[in-house]
Amino acid sequence: MTSTLAYKELRENVWIAALGLAAMLLVALGAMGYAPLPGILGTARQPGQIPFTSDGFSYQFGLVACGLALALGFRQSLGDFLGDAQLFVLQRPVNRGRVYGTKLVVGLTMYLVCGALPIALYAAWAATPGTHASPFAWSMTGGAWTAWLAMTAVYLGALLSGIRPAAWLGTRLAPLAAAGLLAGLLALPLPWLAGWLVFAVGDALLVATIVWVVLTRDFA
Repeated sequence: MTSTLAYKELRENVWIAALGLAAMLLVALGAMGYAPLPGILGTARQPGQIPFTSDGFSYQFGLVACGLALALGFRQSLGDFLGDAQLFVLQRPVNRGRVYGTKLVVGLTMYLVCGALPIALYAAWAATPGTHASPFAWSMTGGAWTAWLAMTAVYLGALLSGIRPAAWLGTRLAPLAAAGLLAGLLALPLPWLAGWLVFAVGDALLVATIVWVVLTRDFA
């Protein structure tokens, strides 16, 4: 049953992941100077720009990653409410914790894989001799990886906002707002290891709240 649920989530959301991956690859290609569509998501590389530090990659990547996280979170939480599919799914011979746990695992895996590939591609290019006339160290990628991790909070906040039993013009979007504030810490000059710890704790709190809502909400 778990594999069936995972396939359902993958089949319904893989197109969102594919679009997000394509957009983030455009950002990476633009930073590398190979943008097939200059001016769209990725900007043409300028001479003298240092990869990951002065080329705006982390900022542009973060914006696209945020859009992917929002789309996945809301699609997975609200999609089953269309046509009362939610009640059909929850009546299967499996507890609701496993249903939503599968959603989380599949959604986070899709986001994390799609987000990691463009960063890894750009980092591999930057580390290859002869590709650019500027210094490079792997530690320079820390900001991009922090942005990658930070948007998991946006995903969790969107999913939680979608399943909460509250009015939209009230407290329903509060988790997403909190996740947005958490992601806003990217603007602070925090060491990237400290940023990872902050986002990991924030994600844990959001996951705990999702579990509580799933186990206590009356979906009927």
